[in-house]
Amino acid sequence: MNSPQLWESFSWLYIGIVAFMVGGLIVMSERWHGRYTGDSDTNKPQAMHTRAAPRVGGLAVVAGSLAGLLVLGPRNMTLTWLWPVLFIAALPVFVAGLLEDITKDVGASKRLLAALISAAIAWWLVGGVSRVGIVWADWLLSYWPVSLLFTMFAVGGCTHALNIVDGMNGLAGMIATLMAASLALVALQVGDIPISLIATSLACATLGFLVWNFPFGRVFLGDGGAYFLGFMLAELAVQLVVRNPGVSPFYALAVLFYPVFETMFSIWRRRFKRGTPVDQPDALHLHQLVFRRLVRVTFSRDRRHAVPALCNAMTSPYLWLLALIGLVPATIWWDNAWILCGSLVVFSAVYIWLYRRLVSWRRPAWLLLPSIGRLDRKK
Repeated sequence: MNSPQLWESFSWLYIGIVAFMVGGLIVMSERWHGRYTGDSDTNKPQAMHTRAAPRVGGLAVVAGSLAGLLVLGPRNMTLTWLWPVLFIAALPVFVAGLLEDITKDVGASKRLLAALISAAIAWWLVGGVSRVGIVWADWLLSYWPVSLLFTMFAVGGCTHALNIVDGMNGLAGMIATLMAASLALVALQVGDIPISLIATSLACATLGFLVWNFPFGRVFLGDGGAYFLGFMLAELAVQLVVRNPGVSPFYALAVLFYPVFETMFSIWRRRFKRGTPVDQPDALHLHQLVFRRLVRVTFSRDRRHAVPALCNAMTSPYLWLLALIGLVPATIWWDNAWILCGSLVVFSAVYIWLYRRLVSWRRPAWLLLPSIGRLDRKK
């Protein structure tokens, strides 16, 4: 291994360690800040935890990412300016999310507005969506007002979407890690080293945070962390397409599709199926149905083995595998619009099939976890 490779390997480890240490500090100092940062309302519809835990884990991800900037930036001039610019653009949405984590008084509409502002700042500083692979749409996007509005809608929406799936230990964090890994691999294939380094740094920082979040949920990603990761991943996807004409615009959608589809499906479900406001929280997201219909039913048969946090965490791998249905083809065929569109259709079909089965209590038997008591008897 040559010197640059050794330096990069050390940098990834360093980034993860910084995020891990900051996460540890948050956990160990909970007695002093828990009354402000703790997610103690376990009765709200979307709550899946049974004990209060700090919800400012985003600080660990941001700290690890900043550490990556400090150690990797000086060795790459493009990275030196691109990374700080993205961090500056991310500040409004990260601060809005962090304030919600602390005060519990920043509504969803205000956080969405902050996401739109961050997207507009990024458009101004580094450019935005300029092509989507459709001739007439690309012509419209050549006009800056159209490009600005579309970028705000796309990036702001994707930023908000990752927060929608942040409901189980390890769910949003690992989904973000898988997305970042895909972006890093595709950027590496097209020779876009700055995008690859930033995406890899985000993945390493998130993994450092996940040590405290999965499986036992000692600290939560929170709105600050979810919005920061959502914004950074959306911007990296946009910039990868803008900077590399060989990357299909449909790749940017495919790599972010799970949280985007979850959000669109939730809006349709609330508005047209249930007739409720689209911003009203409920307990009918797919990950919540998987928890109640596939995971908790097994633990309820083995009460002496039940650990609430572990029961929560066992939900996440189901959704990791679901996300890979879209992510794996996207990472391999990033330049093939037809295959990318096909993967979106397949993901949508599997998601809707699983949702319909679970919501009607017709759960597939092969998806149930094995009975813990039965495993003990076999031993």
